[in-house]
Amino acid sequence: MAAKMVISLGGSRRRKRGEVLFRFDSFCQPGYPAQLAGAFRDNVRTLLGLAHLEAGVQGETRCWSFQLELHRHPPTVVRLFVVEEEVAASPHRQCHLCRVIGWGRHLICSKRFHFVLPKRESSVETDGLCYGIGHGGGAAEKASKGTATSRGHLLHGVVHLNGYGHLVALHGFEGGSDFVSGHQIMDLWDRICSALHVRTVSLVDTARKGHMVLRLLHGVAYGDTWFGRWGFRYGRPSYGVALQSYQQSLHALQSIPLCVLEPHLSCFSQELPMVVTKYQAISGHKLLNLGDLLRFMLELRTRLPATSVTAMDYRGIMSDASCRWSAKRVDMAARAVVDALRRSEAPAARWVTRQEVRDAARTYIGDTGLLDFVLKSLGNHIVGNYVVRRAMNPVTKVLEYCLEDVSSVLPAAVGAGAGVPPGHGKMRVRFHLTRAQLMRDLVHLYRHVLKEPSQALTTGAFGAIPVAVRMILDIKHFVKDYHEGMTATNSGVVGHVYISLCCTLIVRNGSPELVPPYETVTVPAHATVGELKWEVQRLFRDMYLGLRTFTAECVVGIGAGLEASPALGLIGVGSTVVVEGVVGEQQEPFEEGDERKKAAAVCEGSGDVGERVVDCVCGADDDDGERMACCDICEAWQHTRCAGVADTEDVPHVFLCSRCDNDVASFPALNC
Repeated sequence: MAAKMVISLGGSRRRKRGEVLFRFDSFCQPGYPAQLAGAFRDNVRTLLGLAHLEAGVQGETRCWSFQLELHRHPPTVVRLFVVEEEVAASPHRQCHLCRVIGWGRHLICSKRFHFVLPKRESSVETDGLCYGIGHGGGAAEKASKGTATSRGHLLHGVVHLNGYGHLVALHGFEGGSDFVSGHQIMDLWDRICSALHVRTVSLVDTARKGHMVLRLLHGVAYGDTWFGRWGFRYGRPSYGVALQSYQQSLHALQSIPLCVLEPHLSCFSQELPMVVTKYQAISGHKLLNLGDLLRFMLELRTRLPATSVTAMDYRGIMSDASCRWSAKRVDMAARAVVDALRRSEAPAARWVTRQEVRDAARTYIGDTGLLDFVLKSLGNHIVGNYVVRRAMNPVTKVLEYCLEDVSSVLPAAVGAGAGVPPGHGKMRVRFHLTRAQLMRDLVHLYRHVLKEPSQALTTGAFGAIPVAVRMILDIKHFVKDYHEGMTATNSGVVGHVYISLCCTLIVRNGSPELVPPYETVTVPAHATVGELKWEVQRLFRDMYLGLRTFTAECVVGIGAGLEASPALGLIGVGSTVVVEGVVGEQQEPFEEGDERKKAAAVCEGSGDVGERVVDCVCGADDDDGERMACCDICEAWQHTRCAGVADTEDVPHVFLCSRCDNDVASFPALNC
């Protein structure tokens, strides 16, 4: 169940006055809007110092916002909110997202920071900003899916104070976005994590494109999840599927030869072999296997018009009564216009004003009358491998042009520049393929080869297809390590004024689970060992709830009599610092000797994880976020799916694991 966590905000008119406008596409690029060189806990404070502190925030929870400009013409602005959550006052201190990714033994941080990009700012004004995380499960979702508490957000990411975070929700155009795509939102999130020096980010990939699961579709096409282009990789096993099995399943599906697959498809449907043949013909290179075919179709999709479009061959303008130039000169002018648009420094498919195109083409065409005639006549015309689009900007009321590359879908005669047949100077050319048609073909192929393979594709050499598909679909947890390559020995002199040292703790009277990660501690270069010790104590107290009463006693390896000595002389550059100490009594009551409950109170794993024993027939020995049930005899937890209970069915009131069920079945019958 989701915790009801909502912040009421002030009116937008009052909040927007005097705010700074940041560029969406460059926000959090290196040096913009600030130089960020410290740890996450310091960088996020620096960044929030440039944000607008929202009015109307009550209690200890604070919220900031950034105005991000998407476009200037027409003006389009979205608002990114950052919420600082005080974990001690939160309805859920433990983070279930940490538990399911395998971070259940991480210490609970004192703060979490939520980065939220709502779908509608107007709804935030009226209903408040919801930043709760569904306590029963989380998912980073693209396109049309959303979590219970993040359904109204285009982006929801959460980062703990120690730099470990989760991508909770992601929605592009299909998920309700009006102005920004899923790729743009993911780019923004990735830049934020990189700039703030986030350590590691996890996500639960449930992204879909219509009825197609993207981690399966992209896995077969590219050997990776949709999020893989941003560096996300296999995170942890689900249903006992290890990394090697996952990779082997991807390779097995990718390498299915089309020459072997096509005859089997014809046994089931006459349309499927035609789909394969169609894209073999469109492709400029040989498609050898299923991975090649799906990858080509996905890449081709981005270059196709969205709907069925017709365009005229540009040579038809020569038959216009006002044309007084030869065909050769008109051809030269038209190609000069296309070259000018291609050389434009603007991003692909961006509109360029008529004056900019005219000025660029004047370098090659001196006859301004000819150039004006061609610019006036070109509009939805094919020139070479491009369609020249022309439209009036609704804001500036100025004519603008852009190019659309249709080389892969033009009829061969037109694409090759063949002459115009007599009497057909205004011949219209219909594209061979549109994006909608390609998506229908892709769905058809996905459904009958991967999702619901025919009987011919589940026997013999193809018998492994359903098994491989199931293994790929079982893997949902992916992570990105933003500090990959950095080690705990990352220390040294910073500008000869401060020194940064990697430090950790040993808690003598704490539970074995009370082991914090390394943290970078910065102190003046002239700091003594004692000052370093107290700075380490302060930092870890502020960062972790379980260490609020920690008292540092000594620096391991340095005698107590040397605390007044300079630390830089006793601690070498490149070494690590370990501070030993004790924790005092916690405010929360604990049963004596109940170390498990104490660990659960300071670690991210939920209260019963320490007592839960997972022993499933699939090989899982830890909670992986999938539905489980507890055996009423041995009290071991097992996946309900592995026990034969479908996900759509309720768990029976009396549940027996596979082992106990077999033991009960083997009991001799009682004769009464």
